Amino acid sequence: MLSVTTSQDGGKIEDIHIENIFYMAWEGTIDRSIIYSTEGTYYLPGPVKYWLNAINNMGYKFLHVDRATIINTENVVSVNSIYKEAYFESEITKRSVRCEIVNHRYKSFMEELTVMNPRVVLT
Repeated sequence: MLSVTTSQDGGKIEDIHIENIFYMAWEGTIDRSIIYSTEGTYYLPGPVKYWLNAINNMGYKFLHVDRATIINTENVVSVNSIYKEAYFESEITKRSVRCEIVNHRYKSFMEELTVMNPRVVLT
């Protein structure tokens, strides 16, 4: 569980399950990490590099997809190899949550992802 806030200004504190996180991205303009999860969007203080180490030390499988973005490999359902985006549901719509994978990390990310989560569909 992680204690997070419901707004960037603090808001209500809630506990969310780490396994429900899709990805986490640092947003410098608000000085917060933003969590995208099955329940919605939440906020945490501190950079994603800190959270990557803390979460992975608890046995989870998160990877960098960008300098300031980490992704929960267990929740990736498919990856679009043309647009280099990870998706977290099998039925992709315009409203689907997607996480962009930076070009220079794509190859190494895919190598690690397919080992960590062999169920991933590559499109």
